[in-house]
Formats: sequence, structure tokens, C-alpha cells
Amino acid sequence: MKILHVTSHLNIGGVTRSVLSLSEALAARGHRVLVAADGGALAAQLPVLGLTHWPVPLHTSAEFSPRVFSAFRRLSAQLAGEPVDIIHAHTRVGQVVAARLSRAARIPYVATWHGFFRPNLGRRLWPCAGDRTIAISEPVRQHLIRVLRVPEARIRLIPHGIDPTPFERPVDPAAQERLRVQAHLPQTGPVIGTIARLVASKGVDQLIRSLPLMRRSLPQLRLLIIGDGPARPALERLAGAIGVAEAVHFAGALPDTRAALSLMDVFVFLPAEEEGFGLSLLDAMASARPIVAVRRGGGASWVLDQVDVGTQVAPENAQALADAVVRYLQNGEAACRAAGQARAVVKERYSVARMVDQVEAVYGELVSTSVVRSP
Repeated sequence: MKILHVTSHLNIGGVTRSVLSLSEALAARGHRVLVAADGGALAAQLPVLGLTHWPVPLHTSAEFSPRVFSAFRRLSAQLAGEPVDIIHAHTRVGQVVAARLSRAARIPYVATWHGFFRPNLGRRLWPCAGDRTIAISEPVRQHLIRVLRVPEARIRLIPHGIDPTPFERPVDPAAQERLRVQAHLPQTGPVIGTIARLVASKGVDQLIRSLPLMRRSLPQLRLLIIGDGPARPALERLAGAIGVAEAVHFAGALPDTRAALSLMDVFVFLPAEEEGFGLSLLDAMASARPIVAVRRGGGASWVLDQVDVGTQVAPENAQALADAVVRYLQNGEAACRAAGQARAVVKERYSVARMVDQVEAVYGELVSTSVVRSP
């Protein structure tokens, strides 16, 4: 089967990682996979993963942007020379382009919804929800039905999946040391950490504000922050203003977070309101880290509510967050038990093989075997 994925860009982030993970697994199963995107930091990985990159000017969040129409024209020309069996869109602008391509070329298309979206005028006029709509969590599925009015019969619930095997292997000590040097992290003392895009909606400032409360019990405690974004300067100033600058370590965005997770004694998950799931949560679970999560957004809470894994705290409650983290750090037996449960849940429920099986089944609903093109 020939599959065209359409996304805005290939910079580090949850959507990009999801696209690359799914595309790589589909290619490994013998499909011909093309990825249309506006370049990005991870674009060079495509040929390494056995994927073909079709560059298109889609790095925009505006569905009425001229870039969207330019991307449609370019992809129309590409498809005229190399038709595909199915189009799979992963961002709002990707959905708009996929809908137009589907009508013009009579190619079925699938739309994955990676989070929650307001029902604005554009979405009312052009839902672009796909011939099939994939929701990455049950809260997202309910949102699509109740808020965006997507017909329930067209929605398929397919949570994200990862390959837990790399997280079970010992981490290279040299990689750990390089990260310690990069983040100016001491060799000793407890470390908590998070992986998040540094934007206001993630609430990283709340985690920093809770650090002085944690350090009352654990004075040597350090906070390792993996990720980057426009809020970083303000977060650095905040750490200085409340007297914990020397204890907060910013390492920037990392394409591979295994070394970072291996340095964390507790992982703090900070979902945004619009976030439908959170791959970094699965990474931390696969790495056997005790989890403390802020109950925000619905997607992560849905994952954790289904099983007895981790501790969830209310947003905007620095004391509750501090207490939950300190409990794990001071109770090694409870932390170890929670970590083991987290890893087991990922292997049982959130494998990439399960995800790809379900996505292939969705493709199969739309593509007749008699017209499938050879890879």
C-alpha cells in the first residue's frame, strides 16, 4: 500500500514523533510511505527510516494561509505522477489539504486528532475530519463527538504506542555524562525532571514554584527540564527570582530522551489543556520512572486513571505537587513498585505494534485490496 502522511513540519515534538514512529513501522511492514511536511530538525531522519520526504510549505497554524493552497497545488502535482492509496493527515492544516486532495484525486483520507480544538468558524465550515477519524484517547473521542460534531460511526479510538524495548536497555554512561555536563547537573543528589515544550500552557512555572517546597525536605534536590520554547527566558528568570536558579537545569530539546529519563528519580508530567495524550508520559513509564502528573487536559488522566500507576495532583497546587514528589523520593519501596507497574502497563497496552495493527485496519476499511498499489 502507498501511504501519504501530511503534517505541518518535522521539528521535535509529539506530533512529529507520532508521525515518524507510525511511518517507520508501516514501512517496516512493507508499505511505501511518503511524508509531506515543511522540513524541520528531524527531516534528515526520513531516508534513514526508509521514508520519502515530499517538501511542502505547511509550517503554519492558519488554515486560510496561502501556504495551505500552495501545499495543495504542489501535492496535486506530485500525486499526478505518483498516486497513493490513502492520505493520512495529522495537523489541522494537513487535514484541510488532505480534504481537498481527497476530493480532487478521489483518494480516501484519514485524519488523526492529537488533541482538543475549539469549534471555530473554519472547523464549522470545513470539518475536514476524514473518511475515518482517529482519536488518540477516549477524552479526545468524546470531544470530537460532543463539541466538533464528528459522526461517532466514523471515529476510531487508537491510542499512541511506543516500542518499550530501547527503554529497557542500560543507558550508555557516556551519554549520561554528556547530558550532565550539558545541563550543568551535579554527579550526586536526587533529581526530578520533566519533558515539555516550554510554553505557558504546560505549567512548567508551577513545577519551578513547587521546588522550594520540595527542597525544605530534600535540600540537595535538582530539577532537570528537557525541552525548549518561547517561555524559557521567563522560566529562567522565575527560578532566579525565587532563589532556586542553581537547582534548575535546562537541557533544551533532545531527539532521544532515554539518557535524560535515566537521570530522573521521579518524572513530573505536565500536560497542556489541549493535549490529548502525551508521548513523554509513555516514555517515562517505559523507563520505569515513578510518575507524578498534573491532572490537566484529560488525555493523560485517562491513561493513568485506567490503571494504578503514578500519582495525580490538581493544577495550581504547588504544595500538593511537592508533597507527591517528596513521598516518592523518601519511600524507595513505593517508588520502585510504581515504576514497575508503569513499565508493565506500557508493554501490555501501549505497544507500537498494537497501534500499527489498528491503523492498518482503518486503512483497510477505506482501501479495497483490488486497487492497492504495490510498495
